[in-house]
Amino acid sequence: MQSIEQANLDLMKGLLSAFATRSFSDVGRIISADVELHFPGRNKFSGAYKGISEAVRLLALISQWLGDETRVQVHDVLANEQHGVMLYVVTARHEDRSITYRYVDVYHFRDGCITEIWGQCVDDPAAFDAFYSD
Repeated sequence: MQSIEQANLDLMKGLLSAFATRSFSDVGRIISADVELHFPGRNKFSGAYKGISEAVRLLALISQWLGDETRVQVHDVLANEQHGVMLYVVTARHEDRSITYRYVDVYHFRDGCITEIWGQCVDDPAAFDAFYSD
């Protein structure tokens, strides 16, 4: 039998995989109906997105905006029964801009789903905001 910690690790990895492969229909099985997704900073995507439809809309918008040139290298994934943390490095391009940054997501879990996600760029928030702005 799989531990709750391992199941929560799988949820986080599954969400990243769904984003990377643009399998947004899979997201509804991973996040709760009342999920809250918080995108950091002061840029075109910043803010709190509540519910599956808003969360999926944000993920799809970011994916479309970035195109196919984004690379994510997972550094570590940690989880217990209630919380999880994913540390990774993102290399992304949009039009004539590119950026590489370290990022951390903090997850909350309930009833076998992700209920909240807080993201944060840990390197240079100003450069992060400039990249994700028009």
